[in-house]
Amino acid sequence: MIPAVPPFIHLGSLQIPLFFLVISLSLSGLLFYLSYRVNTFSKNRKIAFELALLVMISSFIGARLMHVFYEEWAYYRLNPLYILYFWNGGFVYYGGLLFSLITGYLYIQYQKINFSEWADFFTPLFSSGHALGRLGCFLSGCCYGAHCTLPWAISEKHPTALYLIAGELILFLMLLFFEKKQICKLQGSLFLIWLLLHGLLRFIVEFFRDDPRGPLFSMPFLGFLSVSQLISLAIIIGCLFVCFFVLFYYKNNSLKK
Repeated sequence: MIPAVPPFIHLGSLQIPLFFLVISLSLSGLLFYLSYRVNTFSKNRKIAFELALLVMISSFIGARLMHVFYEEWAYYRLNPLYILYFWNGGFVYYGGLLFSLITGYLYIQYQKINFSEWADFFTPLFSSGHALGRLGCFLSGCCYGAHCTLPWAISEKHPTALYLIAGELILFLMLLFFEKKQICKLQGSLFLIWLLLHGLLRFIVEFFRDDPRGPLFSMPFLGFLSVSQLISLAIIIGCLFVCFFVLFYYKNNSLKK
């Protein structure tokens, strides 16, 4: 897909990758939003910002490592120094998400605080952060879609990055509504809802993508699926399992009472 704008901003001899500029500005904005949420919900500021820093660093490392070891290991095995050349691109979102969740969980266990409570607190940040990150993808022309003749096609391709942005922004507004109206009363349920709907969104949009994403796997009734779709499917099934378990647990407890 042709980038929506030139991929670099030129300041004399200095070239600034637009993707990383968007990511940097997005993270700065998210930190201001985090500060606002800390004040609004009276959270521990030190823990909130330490956790945010760990999530940002670990997501960067995880996204890079998944690209290196899953997508392009044959290339990086012959050129190991290029693993450090992250400014040339090469990140896998799910690698970053999974690695950051593991790191965040370990930090929360170390601090002996409630994982579900903090997961709910950070959920709107996860959602808005993903939408802003996909803006960088759209401007760079990566994560492009298959051939498309619909009126909103860009370079005759599905603007899959825009699909993800629009879908994630809808999820973000839903999360804020649920949070404000206190619809999700059980701790962790807001995070669980986002994971479930986010996985479903990604699973569907993947059918319209056409950029190289590694090998595809054949699944009964579903056809060929990408690794991202398999991860999305695992997230969806896992979330549904937790939902049914929680409902079964509380139903049994209410009957005992």
